[in-house]
Amino acid sequence: MDIKEYISSGIIEAYVLNLASEEEVSVLMCISKHNSEVQQAILEAQETLEDFATVQAMSPPAELKSIIWNKISDQANHPIVSVEKTEELIPQSALPSPVRKFSTSNWSIAASILLAISIGANIYFHNKTTVNQNLLEQSVSKQESTQKALLSLEEKWAMLQDPAIKTITLAGVEQHPKLKAHVFWNTNTTDVYLSLENLPPAPEGMQYQLWAIVDGKPVDAGVFPLDHTDQITSMNQIPKAQAFAITLETKGGNPTPNLTQLYVMGNI
Repeated sequence: MDIKEYISSGIIEAYVLNLASEEEVSVLMCISKHNSEVQQAILEAQETLEDFATVQAMSPPAELKSIIWNKISDQANHPIVSVEKTEELIPQSALPSPVRKFSTSNWSIAASILLAISIGANIYFHNKTTVNQNLLEQSVSKQESTQKALLSLEEKWAMLQDPAIKTITLAGVEQHPKLKAHVFWNTNTTDVYLSLENLPPAPEGMQYQLWAIVDGKPVDAGVFPLDHTDQITSMNQIPKAQAFAITLETKGGNPTPNLTQLYVMGNI
């Protein structure tokens, strides 16, 4: 797991704002126990939220302190003045009522917290949407790949069931013992189809070329398309042959095979 990507995913902000699920919190706690970067990121997120709320809080009027002290002094000089009378002497505009003071200050803090929640939630859900989109794209790509593989298997099965088609297995030569390919040769129509099986993708500027060995001489049977490595591909028609082989040639193919780049070969 990439810790920096995890920290920037928004999960820590969601945790601090109490938006994360139980499962996400459990994973975060487990990771933070063993990773100081995650612990520090959690502390910084908590401090940022607290600082944001503190900055946005509303302070009482600057002149309120002097007004209160003046009224206390007046009351000390005139003790018979009742508390109710003292309250009447204090200008209501200068001394906000407890309800009004509480409401204004707390609404400011609440607004700050809501703003922080909104920002954190937007980051969290944006990142989560991006992750889900990536997973969806991967799933679609995997499904397409599976469908191609299934079509290839169906083609092979149909060819194996056709009595006119000969299946020739091309085994890896001494330098490439684990490689394999299949040639499907229709002896009635002379059509040839090739499946590379487990041959690796051709390097840039190179291309696999199929050869039919006719009376001891190689005959060009066509180059295999660069973008069809996992499919069965139609090659050149071959009326007769005693064997087939595949070499790696320069892109576009060559008139004669480069035997130093011989990969697989099989007799009929």
